[in-house]
Amino acid sequence: MAEPLSFTFYTYSQAGFPLEERWARTGIPDIFFGDCEEARRAVIALRDDVTADPEVEWPTMILEKIETVRVTRASVLALLNTGPGTFIASYDIIETIGPKA
Repeated sequence: MAEPLSFTFYTYSQAGFPLEERWARTGIPDIFFGDCEEARRAVIALRDDVTADPEVEWPTMILEKIETVRVTRASVLALLNTGPGTFIASYDIIETIGPKA
C-alpha cells in the first residue's frame, strides 16, 4: 500500500502576529501557493496596490513555507472541520517583505 502524501505550500501573513494564533480561524482566509516565487509576486503586487495610496502604511509581511501532515481521511476531515492549523506539520518564515525602499 502506498504511503500517504504530504505537501509543501507557501503563503504570507502580517509580521508580528503571535505564532500560537497564526492558524486560528479568524474569518480572514489564508491564500496558499504552490511555489515561493508565486507567493512573493502576490505579496509584491499587494504591496504595490496598498502603497499606491500615500496615506496607507504598508505593514511588514512574511513569506511562509508550510509542510502538511500526511494526507489521510482523518487529516482531511480535521482540515475541513477545524481549519488549516490541524493540517500543518511544520512552518518556517522564509522572507520578510517590508516597505519599498
